[in-house]
Amino acid sequence: MGKRNRAALLATNLPQLQNLIKRDPESYKDEFIQQWRHFESSLSIFKLKPDEEAKEFGELITFLAQVSPCYPKESSEFPKEIMGLLSEHYQILEPNLRKNMVSALILLRNRDIITSTSLLSLFFTLFRCHDKNLREMLYTHIVNDIRNANNKHKNNKLNKTLQNFMFTMITSAEGAADNNSENAIAAKKSLDVCVELYKKNVWHDAKTVNVVVSACFSPVTRIMVTALQFFLGADEEEDSSDEEDDDVPDVRRMQQVKTFTKKTRAKTRALDKAIATVKRKERNRTKAENFNFSAIHLVNDPQGFVEKLFARLNKSSERFEVRLMIMKLIARLIGIHKLIFLSFYTYLIRYLQPHQRDVTQVLALTAQASHEIVPPDTLEPVLLAIANNFVTENMSSEVMSAGLNGIREICSRCPLAMTETLLQDLTEYKGHRDKGIMMASRSLIGLFREINPELLKKKDRGKGVTMSLKDFKPAQYGEARAAETIDGLDLLSKEKTTEEDDAAAWEGWEVESDDSEGEGDWVDVQQSDDETAIQVEMDSDEEKPKEEEENQEPVENIALTKILTPQDFARINELKTMNKAEQIIGKRKQDTNEASEEIVDESTILGPRKKKKQDYEERLESIKAGREGRSKFGSSKGNPDRGSTTNREKARNKAFMMVVHKRSVKQKSKLSLREKQKQLRTHINHQKKKGH
Repeated sequence: MGKRNRAALLATNLPQLQNLIKRDPESYKDEFIQQWRHFESSLSIFKLKPDEEAKEFGELITFLAQVSPCYPKESSEFPKEIMGLLSEHYQILEPNLRKNMVSALILLRNRDIITSTSLLSLFFTLFRCHDKNLREMLYTHIVNDIRNANNKHKNNKLNKTLQNFMFTMITSAEGAADNNSENAIAAKKSLDVCVELYKKNVWHDAKTVNVVVSACFSPVTRIMVTALQFFLGADEEEDSSDEEDDDVPDVRRMQQVKTFTKKTRAKTRALDKAIATVKRKERNRTKAENFNFSAIHLVNDPQGFVEKLFARLNKSSERFEVRLMIMKLIARLIGIHKLIFLSFYTYLIRYLQPHQRDVTQVLALTAQASHEIVPPDTLEPVLLAIANNFVTENMSSEVMSAGLNGIREICSRCPLAMTETLLQDLTEYKGHRDKGIMMASRSLIGLFREINPELLKKKDRGKGVTMSLKDFKPAQYGEARAAETIDGLDLLSKEKTTEEDDAAAWEGWEVESDDSEGEGDWVDVQQSDDETAIQVEMDSDEEKPKEEEENQEPVENIALTKILTPQDFARINELKTMNKAEQIIGKRKQDTNEASEEIVDESTILGPRKKKKQDYEERLESIKAGREGRSKFGSSKGNPDRGSTTNREKARNKAFMMVVHKRSVKQKSKLSLREKQKQLRTHINHQKKKGH
């Protein structure tokens, strides 16, 4: 009787039936067929009124999604029925029922019953639903599913189909008048998927980048801002990188320990592990997420992109923050691709005012848009505007230092824009009483000592620069110079090597030899008069002191005077790795020559600033913050939460055997009865006076 009652309850107790079917599918096939027929009848009734709640129908969908893999033949039409309901009635379905249907399809996709192409196309359409929780669930599944599909190898067919579909979704919002319309919401989530997949290095191609490029011209502000932030890297997550930097090992210290102590396998393994850790950290720091310069390089038509953005900027009625983002992207494109777009500099002059909002960012993007191919007469009015508006005595010290730093950053990228009169005027601030202005002016002097010391006054050039000024030739407009050194050669130059080390470095390497006649021996050639004069001059140079020789010989001459061995190149790579490790752990600052010129930070324009003096309200807030958790007034005596007890309290609680030999205790034992009575009377009088 009990078994029959249990079988009767299985028709209504779906979780129990689900558990039994998963354990033994063959024994409960009839029960599944019964539930399947119940689903078909419920589906026919539901199609008549698809806007009803239908809680029981949703539970039946969840049950069939769980057990359908056990009966693939009988439930082959189940995914198609659910997808058909969602595609036809997704806007009017009850939210919980719609969520149950989506969860069922995700479960079937995870079990590889449904293909990604058919399901993801439907999910992108469901982004139009006004259901935030549903959109988040769809977004998470789409990103993970595409990532898993491209895990082992690139699924180009799927990627191409979905990229085309997302491009259609993003462009469908062009006619949207409202930011909360269905097409605008779907386009925003589709763009988020593109950005997230690019950050995860799944869709790291030019097609994805140019899909985001099209979103920069969307009439919907939220879509445009998301696309701009993608190129600017404004929404980067840097919290994890700070935590990782603390775990970077000190490679140089470990190498020293290995060199001067006993060599063991454990130390060798630890050193190899540390170097591998540093390389992994360096790869993580150079991913595409960090200031998406790789994305900017993948833009198909950067010049046309800049022209369209500038046209949008001129006609834009957006708030200033959005217009500033457009200006930043234009400046970054001009600086990276070395574009010529002269109208942009004229447009920037109107914002180069001290009272302008976020003027430091405007100065930074002005420097970002400067490069050596820009005509100097185009940037000269920009420098004059900064000098006239910022670097004047009636301005505050912060404004003056920001103006000088902005001029320095522009001149470091386009030196020919500076005139001799303006430079000598700005260098007069090198003795200013304010430290920020003084350092900004001296940094400008130091810059032109390297790029064009002829524009400086003689007293500002320095002794070493003045001595080498005869051989100095300033770069002309449009002149391109080849690279004069090898990356990392300066690190190798700091290590002293002998001829024996150089000979040992070639051991184990095959050197190609040439045995042809006439090419293997030296041939004596008669010197001409000019060559004799050059030889005499070289002999006289060899007699110069070593100090003068070291000042005149640059580091790059190592590549000209020495044949670099394969071991030298391997050592250069090793030194570069250790150098990066020291930069990561903060023991060594990055050299100015190694600094990235692709980004101009706002802190570079502000320069070093001393801490501002607190006003009365800030001091009161600081005092109140220090009083938190502390009693208002009075002594802490008697408070159980105080740090310690007094010596008298400690002596009172000591064990008698610890104080039995004290002089005071021994004297008490020798007291007479009269003396004991006096002490007791005195103690009683003291207690009465205290009020006890």
